[in-house]
Amino acid sequence: MTEFLLELGLKFQTVGVLIKIVITLVVIMIFYILKKSINSFINKSSYNSKDIIRYKKTTSLSINIVSAIGIIPIWMYESKDILTFLGIFSAGLAFAFRDLVASFLGWLIINTQKPFIIGDRIKIGESLGDVLAIDWFYTTIIEVIENENKTYGQSSGRITYIPNIKVLTEEIINETNSFPFTWNELEISLTLQSNWKKAKSILMSIANDKVGDIEQEAKDSLSIASKTLPIYYENLSHTIYTSIEPGRVCLNLRLICKARNYRNLQHALVEDILDEFSKHEDIELFNGMI
Repeated sequence: MTEFLLELGLKFQTVGVLIKIVITLVVIMIFYILKKSINSFINKSSYNSKDIIRYKKTTSLSINIVSAIGIIPIWMYESKDILTFLGIFSAGLAFAFRDLVASFLGWLIINTQKPFIIGDRIKIGESLGDVLAIDWFYTTIIEVIENENKTYGQSSGRITYIPNIKVLTEEIINETNSFPFTWNELEISLTLQSNWKKAKSILMSIANDKVGDIEQEAKDSLSIASKTLPIYYENLSHTIYTSIEPGRVCLNLRLICKARNYRNLQHALVEDILDEFSKHEDIELFNGMI
């Protein structure tokens, strides 16, 4: 390949600069039309949207690389002064755009180390959401609602562009990659006069009904994840912790759930709890709130 480029470069050695510019523009135009044609064909294909995006990105990257290789022989034997100028100019650009360079390095790390992939739910710095695209300089996510350090699993619809440089400077939390389940707690506050033992029994019964199948899914997922990462839990079953705060008894239901489904699970649990507690006069919610 190298010998072919050198031989091709020799043929352009005696060609004038103006002609080289014209040939370069023609080469760029040919590859541009080729890229558009291939992308148009991909758009009309029967692939799903995720595959279409992936194939178009791969096509664009491949054609850009091939076009760059095609242009090199045209200019490779141009005067040393031009090469020196380009070297100094490139160094100046690298310094001036060092954040862009760092973001490109972040892109390389993302694609080699795979801290996350398209479709994962991640948190980088203060940004939390589902990954839509991983480009050279930015990672695009669709924002997910978070409140009091709880991920509700529902999208706000807002698009966030995260510079890839943050991969080098911020911690990354991946909620769905190897083990797509998270632990959450639901706190139920009762008055001190309430029959907390009965309330605890009711709460455990509701949790058994709503969380049982999820726990089995989590166990199956954990057996797969533990083969690649040292993730071990001795017990994935839900439990209730009892504590006393000023003027109230707190029942904290700790449970495992799918990372994207906490809000739906919380909604189902709370409605059942309210229905069941309303049937017992000796159970009273503290200040009428959960």
